[in-house]
Amino acid sequence: MATVVGSRSGLFWKKVPGGIAAIVNAGAFSGNVFFVDSVASGATDVAGYGTTPDAPFKTIDFAVGQCTANQGDVIFVLPGHVETVAAAAGLDLDVAGIRIIGLGNRADRPKIDFTATGADMDIDAANITLENFNLDLTSFDALAAPIDVNSAGFTMRKCHVLTADSGGQCTLGVLTDANADYMVIEDCFFEGSSDAGTTATVRIVGGDFIEIKRCRFVGAYTTTIGAIEMLTTAPSHILIDDCDINNTTAASTVCITGITGATGTIRRCTLRNQTDANNGQIAATGNMQLFENYGVNNNGERGIALGTASV
Repeated sequence: MATVVGSRSGLFWKKVPGGIAAIVNAGAFSGNVFFVDSVASGATDVAGYGTTPDAPFKTIDFAVGQCTANQGDVIFVLPGHVETVAAAAGLDLDVAGIRIIGLGNRADRPKIDFTATGADMDIDAANITLENFNLDLTSFDALAAPIDVNSAGFTMRKCHVLTADSGGQCTLGVLTDANADYMVIEDCFFEGSSDAGTTATVRIVGGDFIEIKRCRFVGAYTTTIGAIEMLTTAPSHILIDDCDINNTTAASTVCITGITGATGTIRRCTLRNQTDANNGQIAATGNMQLFENYGVNNNGERGIALGTASV
């Protein structure tokens, strides 16, 4: 039985004590629907608000706390919203099964801004989706791992993640642990710069059935590591599919680093390093299979198929 804030009739009329009545399509949203907008004049983090765009919550963190686990609750975050994360677990996504959806396009999308040492967003419950956000990992230099995935089933979709500029470069962007099974990162752009400081954008530490699909990575990563790194514990059944990676660091050789014992598939990726005549863009493949991946190491050249051919 869904735990719905307020009452809701068969015509999807929803009234919350102290709040504004709204029409809700229960066929699309089985649980609560909340709104967040830090720039709205009436925004406040008080129970009873958040059920319409006219009286939204002020922060995503508060809205998450109003959700009920595993009933399909959705948080819509309006264009222009800025969520400032200034401490460890400053944004804690700890209610299972919720979706957090940003509204707007490109620069108008809501932003999550990490502004202090140790600041991070923790994914501490299963099956959470974050979609259509701008995430700024450059407001404070050398952020250790601002997107910290500690639970299964996390999906990050259609996000623009700024990882480096002249003012700041995160050390890592996304960090998983062995609990991050079934994580999906898809249709995201991880944008760096020529400024050194980012070791890798995504570091995978264990986990089963992780997928990174249709993503673009540009940045000055560590020469022998690249944008995606597997470290310490081998993941199983990983899929890296249809990604474009450009390691812009001078003399870079690697775009993806695997690990001994890793299993899964890397397919249809286009990879650029900066060392002429070097085609080691995928390092330490472990037990992973490679299909139709192409590497380039100099301007104006056609990609060469990577990996040892089966015979």
